[in-house]
Amino acid sequence: MNNYKKQRFPVKRIFILDETALLLSWFSAFIIRYGELATKWYEMFDGLYVSVVVICCILQVIVFLLYDCRKDHIFLQDPFENLMSVLTGKCAIIIFLLMYLYAMKSDSSRIVIGLFFALGIFYSYFFRMIYRKKNKERFLSMGDRKTFKVTLPVTDIVDIIEKYYVSGCDDMLLIGAEKNDESAKELLKEAERRGIRTYIALDLNKYNVRSGIVTDVDDYASIPASVRSERFDVFGIKYAVARTEEAVFHVLTHLEELSGKYICFSNVHTSVMGRENPEYKEVLNSSAFTFADGNPIAKLQQKEGYIGAERVAGPDFMEHMFRDTTDGSVSHYFYGSSEETIKELRKNLLERYPGINIAGMYSPPFRALSEEEDKADIEMINSSGADIVWIGLGAPKQEKWMLAHKDKINGVMMGVGAGFDFHGGTIKRAPVWIRKIGFEWLYRLFQDPERLFKRYFVTNTKFICYLLKDSISGKKK
Repeated sequence: MNNYKKQRFPVKRIFILDETALLLSWFSAFIIRYGELATKWYEMFDGLYVSVVVICCILQVIVFLLYDCRKDHIFLQDPFENLMSVLTGKCAIIIFLLMYLYAMKSDSSRIVIGLFFALGIFYSYFFRMIYRKKNKERFLSMGDRKTFKVTLPVTDIVDIIEKYYVSGCDDMLLIGAEKNDESAKELLKEAERRGIRTYIALDLNKYNVRSGIVTDVDDYASIPASVRSERFDVFGIKYAVARTEEAVFHVLTHLEELSGKYICFSNVHTSVMGRENPEYKEVLNSSAFTFADGNPIAKLQQKEGYIGAERVAGPDFMEHMFRDTTDGSVSHYFYGSSEETIKELRKNLLERYPGINIAGMYSPPFRALSEEEDKADIEMINSSGADIVWIGLGAPKQEKWMLAHKDKINGVMMGVGAGFDFHGGTIKRAPVWIRKIGFEWLYRLFQDPERLFKRYFVTNTKFICYLLKDSISGKKK
């Protein structure tokens, strides 16, 4: 649906900035290395550097078309992500440049090459940050033309919806209010039922927004009212499109209707499993939501132009949910993992999130349960009155368990796998900056290479091959 596509930014200007930075870095490298002799650069080394500069400009075009154009615009990346984009692009250029120089058997100055690389990163990043700072508001503002504003109270929900459709403001619906109003709840339900992308003012619904989802819409600081109804298909798996805080907000405001259902967090490994096993794919598609726990899947969503698409990792979802329920209004049950892990998990949760309501914790035996044992577990969980039941049995066991217990467990079930270990401290999670650049898998690989190497190598290779295969077959159709 076009309603959810991201704005198109003038990427040509970024290309001009990067090319300018490239030329400036070469000129600066010559000046630093050769001083006054640099003014006769065209005579040096039989014109070698002239050809090198031309080659670098061509390489910059290739990197821009194959890499930069496929990433988020610099306004949608934070400064660190911008730095990593620049560094990756310059590394690609320098690698191919060195290959060219080796093939030509040139005697070019290593100092010049090194200075070019370092200065290229500096100039490109500097220019991007200046351009981003001076023009950010121009490109990130939503504007009035495509936003239909509703002020509360609302006396006729149907009339408001009809006016929205005929207004031509088909991008979003904004509900603004100075105070909470009961009529907003009915309007939100109707807008969600119809699949209308809806934002609400921050003072609505008494929700304490922490991070990640605040957007300026027509002078209102607002947040998405719910997870959008459309799904993004990868290997036949229907992924929800959302940001972490947005997903948490949706669950908290829909606890009653989500009761008895389950939520999955699927990564590259489980998506490949779903591709190869139709039964498991149906397990994922039978969930209330299957979020993209893998960075490559979120990148595919972003590539298709979905606003606000990001990786919704199980451990991150847990952190936001714990943080937003420290008032004790929502109770949590933890089912899975080992006795040692859940013991540490309880300790850490009470220390980090004082006021959190832990309804119970249980580590089931590491074997198939008898029918009587399973019934006892269901009764134990339901008698706790838990609103959210976290399942930490590992994939694919936890997803199959949740499907088998759909409408039997009263709370909403969430399969979070290693989330128990991360929050319990039995497994150390990658630092935030590593997660941001999509290398958490590599961090985990170093932690447990014997178990994870085969999984990552095989499944990542399969994931890429399946994407290429689907892309080729799609083009043929």
